[in-house]
Amino acid sequence: MQLPVSLWIGLRYSQSRRGNAFISFITLFSVAGILLGVMALTVVSSVMNGFEAELKKRILGVIPHILVQQAAGQPEPAPWQQWLESQAAVADISPFLQTEALVQSPRQLTAVLLQGLNTEQLPLFMQQSLVVGSWQQFAEVRYGVMLGSALAEQLEVHVGQQLRLMLAQGGSFTPVGWLPRQRLFTVTGILDTGSEVDQLLAVTRLEDLQRLLPESQREVQWRVSVTEPFSAPLLAAALSQQDGVQQVQDWRQTHGKLFAAVAMEKAMMSLMLLLIVAVAAFNIVSALVMMVTEKQAEVAILKTLGMTDRALFNLFAFQGVLNGIIGAALGVLAGLLFSWQLNNLLDFFGWQIAPGIRLPVKFIPLHIVIIFGSAIGLTLLAVLYPAWRAVKINPADILRDE
Repeated sequence: MQLPVSLWIGLRYSQSRRGNAFISFITLFSVAGILLGVMALTVVSSVMNGFEAELKKRILGVIPHILVQQAAGQPEPAPWQQWLESQAAVADISPFLQTEALVQSPRQLTAVLLQGLNTEQLPLFMQQSLVVGSWQQFAEVRYGVMLGSALAEQLEVHVGQQLRLMLAQGGSFTPVGWLPRQRLFTVTGILDTGSEVDQLLAVTRLEDLQRLLPESQREVQWRVSVTEPFSAPLLAAALSQQDGVQQVQDWRQTHGKLFAAVAMEKAMMSLMLLLIVAVAAFNIVSALVMMVTEKQAEVAILKTLGMTDRALFNLFAFQGVLNGIIGAALGVLAGLLFSWQLNNLLDFFGWQIAPGIRLPVKFIPLHIVIIFGSAIGLTLLAVLYPAWRAVKINPADILRDE
């Protein structure tokens, strides 16, 4: 297939190295800058995506994605439940209770987030997080409790040991003063979610928590788990319009600020690294301006022979874009390879972020495409001026002294 004249001449100029070593050096420097910038952006994006995915898995795997307070007098199943079950994004719906409590061991007293779960509908990630004990024993033991690993370590308790759970709500006055509602619970297991939730998490059976709570607070809420937690706010907004729903909350009320901070940090780091790519891309301006200046006589001859301004513009724009494509493509490949072997490289050099911690890495094709496209877009902006300058060359002025 025969190439257009502008592309064919542009390739000849790109391959020519005779007499323009300095221009070639600047071009090579620009391509290397784009490569390193795109590589760094790919690595950072992959690590931040992995970090966000781990947070989503470990924190949003334990806390409810959506909490529904049902209006009184609703049939079973309620209309809103039937509507939820028809949504492909919904993983499960289960009764749920949650309250703040104090837990007292022989040596410690601390606050916890006490969850009451239906033992027949346990969240999958919570089942996978059990490191000591068994869910079967948890379902059989009356007034049993599962503790987060950090909480169990703080309380210095182990499976089989008893501790006291106290609620501030619904206490009573006695001859010795006001006493909170309290009960001895047996530790039946230890959960390790690998997140900050482990410092507060305590899980008991739904019916046991209902007995402990005052009668006015025993009405269950409904826990809704979705396949993609980040879609929960949209689903919650639609759910609030359904019949029989009194109140709807999603995970943003408790952990929204954390994920917003992660998203902002990822955006700022991407912006800073994109500026590095921009600096490298605009180095192409210097190389192309010098090439246009060096090739003025040839440009004048081409215009005299009838080359259009558009074809001449494409000739020099093609050279700059080609350098950008080469740098961006090599940068993406290097970034993917580096990210893939990142933890192995850290182990090889003996570098550790924290003992036993491996950096999470997740590749999102759309983000890779955006990075590649951004680098090409910046290159396109960079070649506009040199190509426009070539178009404005007047053949009469250049060839007058030839």
